[in-house]
Amino acid sequence: RKLVWFGLNNNGRSFASGSGEPPRLVEVLGQNLRPVEILLEADEAVKMTTEDDAVLSVQKKFYSALTTGDREAMASVFTKDQATEVSEVTGSGGRIDNWDACLEDGARPEDMQISGSDALIVSPEVAYSTAVEFPPNAGIDSATLLAVQRWRKEGDEWKLSLHQTIPWSPDSKAGGTLLCSCNGCVALTRGKDKRTSGGIVG
Repeated sequence: RKLVWFGLNNNGRSFASGSGEPPRLVEVLGQNLRPVEILLEADEAVKMTTEDDAVLSVQKKFYSALTTGDREAMASVFTKDQATEVSEVTGSGGRIDNWDACLEDGARPEDMQISGSDALIVSPEVAYSTAVEFPPNAGIDSATLLAVQRWRKEGDEWKLSLHQTIPWSPDSKAGGTLLCSCNGCVALTRGKDKRTSGGIVG
């Protein structure tokens, strides 16, 4: 069987279609399915199952390590294998910022808040979680990031395979995305004529 897909925006208009490979859903959300109202830090999470709670517990550990600069805790959250999405960028010449650089004072999002965490257990070995990030000093009240994490079960523990964020706002389309794996983060930004990589966004 061959996958065939098409997308409709909030107005019911088609914005893209394809066959074979599935679309990159985070980029689709950032470009074409933006939130219809401003997201709030006080938004409550939905009720979860026990396994969902296990994933979100590790998600909290990830964000704690990210905002406090705890390198040891960050290493314990991730799998040991670099995510394919990150390897594709570095294999094409993109720059990766390792976690030592990402967690330095002044580089990490120390005062960032998250809200609306959710989890989806796809199989006994694979799960996804989402959250809305509110970066510090964003400059405008509606500046938010949509974060998606992919998890892999290793023994009795959920380990983070990929963390991705994309600007997600009612007012503007996303112009870049951040991909993080066990060894650091890569950033992709899109211009009119070319795609570039390197550095941290958001």
